[in-house]
Parts: sequence; C-alpha cells; structure tokens
Amino acid sequence: MKKQLSGIVAGCIAFCAIGAFGQIVTFNSPAAWVTQRNDSITVRVQIDTAQIKKKEFALSVDLVSEGAKKKNLAKKTFKVTDYTAEFAMGPVSQNLVGGLSYIKIDWSIPGTTNKGSISPIGIVALDKLPVQPPSVVVHAKDGADAAAIAGFVKDGDFKTVGSAKYALAWNKDALYIVLVKTQAPGTIRFSIDGKNGKNAFLSFADRVVMVATDKDSVWGNHYSWQLVGDTLKYTEKPWPNEMTKSAVGGKVVVRVPWYDSGIIPIPDRRFGLGVMEFDAAGVQKAALPASAKFYLPGTWSDVVLGK
Repeated sequence: MKKQLSGIVAGCIAFCAIGAFGQIVTFNSPAAWVTQRNDSITVRVQIDTAQIKKKEFALSVDLVSEGAKKKNLAKKTFKVTDYTAEFAMGPVSQNLVGGLSYIKIDWSIPGTTNKGSISPIGIVALDKLPVQPPSVVVHAKDGADAAAIAGFVKDGDFKTVGSAKYALAWNKDALYIVLVKTQAPGTIRFSIDGKNGKNAFLSFADRVVMVATDKDSVWGNHYSWQLVGDTLKYTEKPWPNEMTKSAVGGKVVVRVPWYDSGIIPIPDRRFGLGVMEFDAAGVQKAALPASAKFYLPGTWSDVVLGK
C-alpha cells in the first residue's frame, strides 16, 4: 500500500511540475477575441516568479494583417517584482483593428526558451473614429404586402452601393429590403448587428442577408470564427430563417421577420448595419458606409427605425 501510494505521490509531483512549468504566465487581461475601446495596451498577468531567475519579463505587441504581414507596434522588457503584475505598453497608434487583422501579444523570459502569446485582440476606439449620423428606416403601414412596400418607398429613400440601389422600410412584423433589379453578378450583403456592439470581429450573433439579384435568390448566413496559425478564418453557417422575396415590377422586396433577426421593433430602435457589394469571385467591391469592412462590425453604420 505504501509503495503504491508513494508511486501516486511521485506521479502527482511530476505532473504538477509539468503543469506549473506550462503556466509560467497567465493572462488576466486582455483576453482573446476582445474588442478594446482605446489603443493603449495594458497587460495584466499572473507570473510564477520561482521560474524567472533574472526577474525579467519581455512583451511584444504586433499587428498581424490577413495572416501574413506582421508589424511590431511595441516591445519592452520589465522587472518582475510580484506574482501579479500590470505592464503598460502605451498607445500603439491603431484606432481600428479587426476583421481579418488583429493584435497579437507575445511574452518571453529573457535568457530562456519560455515564451507564449495571446491573440486575436481587436481595437475599435469609438471616440477617435468618424461620427456618422444614423440612417432612418421609413415606417410602413402594418400588414402591408410586398407590392405596397415597393410602392411606399420613394426615390429619395434609395441609396447606392456600387451597382446596387436599395431602400429599407419596416413595420411591426418585419424589416423590408427593397432593391432595384440588376444583372450585375455577385451578391449584395446586408449585415445586421442587432446588439450594435461595434465589435472588431464578425460574430455568430450577427446576421447576413445575402441577395444575388441577377439570379433572383436570397438566403441567410451567420459566421463562426477561429484562429488558424496566424490567419483568421470565418466560416459560413446557414441561418435558419423565414425570409421571403417578391418581385414587384423592376424591384425585389425581401421580407426579414423581426423574430429571425432577434431585434425588437420599436420606433427609435437603433442597430448596426453594413451593406456591401461583392463580385462573383467573393471580393468586396463597394460598401455603405464607404469605409465599411464586411468582417469588422465596428465599421458598419447605425440605422434607426423611424416613427
């Protein structure tokens, strides 16, 4: 019994030592997939000081663009005085990082092979980005059918994105997207952020209405994401929905029930919306606002439901 017990204890000691070695540094902040609201990088960590003989700790902050291009933004070496610490890297002069790009923080112990990293981290510094007034979605009559909606929107309600022209309307039942028919190949994507979180990364909660007007087809997607090596990967997932489309003369009316979007419709309700035109090869060609990026909700516009 003693022999068996001593074997268990010895095994536990070996396992714990390996586990402790693997956790020299534990990040308290920032966390992966977080969206920072300013460009100042402050790293909060817990450190196993017993394994740092020289009591030095190095940090490096890099901008990784589309999985290939890396740019160092800050690099510092600090003295370690306690098992918990806060290291200020300072501002990195990046007010908007997200979508297919991200911030990566690497740590290392000088004079050793011990190192690690945390990523992806996004930045959407709202107070430093251009302020854009929200677009107003016109309020249609409750119970209106597709023909009534198409007739309700006026020429002045239409906006242009690349080769596409669209207008929005709403009532208590649905959000309506009215498009002028076109034979341009590709898709028009209406990306809806119901929580209006202004996040750095397209999330599973966001909804995308996909319209291929040259093929007269409409479908819905949402997205999962993961970090593969140094590359952010977004994977399309079917969005179960009860959207319908109707052709009315030279227009297409897409009806998006509110219960599909997760938005409760009341006057003055605000949410995020990005409208992008993609070509047949899946390359973004135009957007509204013009600087909007499909995978970066922080660049989308605000829309508000009119009274």
